[in-house]
Amino acid sequence: MGIPLLEALTKYYKLVDKATKDTAIVVPSELDFVPGPGDDLESMIWVLTYAIMLHHQESLQGSDKADYKRDVVDKFYGSFSYSGLADSRRLMAYDGANPLTSRPEEWIPDTTQCKWFRCAMTLVAGQFMPFFGGGIKAITFDAFDALCDEFLTEE
Repeated sequence: MGIPLLEALTKYYKLVDKATKDTAIVVPSELDFVPGPGDDLESMIWVLTYAIMLHHQESLQGSDKADYKRDVVDKFYGSFSYSGLADSRRLMAYDGANPLTSRPEEWIPDTTQCKWFRCAMTLVAGQFMPFFGGGIKAITFDAFDALCDEFLTEE
């Protein structure tokens, strides 16, 4: 799930929680969320990132594998509330798009996969952080396709 959907779910369930305490609050029967043009592509980026992390985890042995699972995979993809997952994704997007931090190299040690991750997080961050790329912009199919062509497909 993309960050906007996670935020909408967080807002909805906070309202549900308030309604259980105050019967004057009416909860809509449907989630108030209209997917934006980049939401499906953002979700695909999160799925691919998860697969990369699981692949790396499976390449490790013993305590390294357990440590990576706990410190990276569970930290970002473990059982969270919707708001917790949105917060962890914002952190990943911010650090992934920030060339001044080396945290992504700790999360994804493979050089090519980490470069893909950084480019993908720049696309994700561009949807909600105006200072990445000069303005807020949705992930386009062309941008996603170019990212995949550069790093994931063989020609």
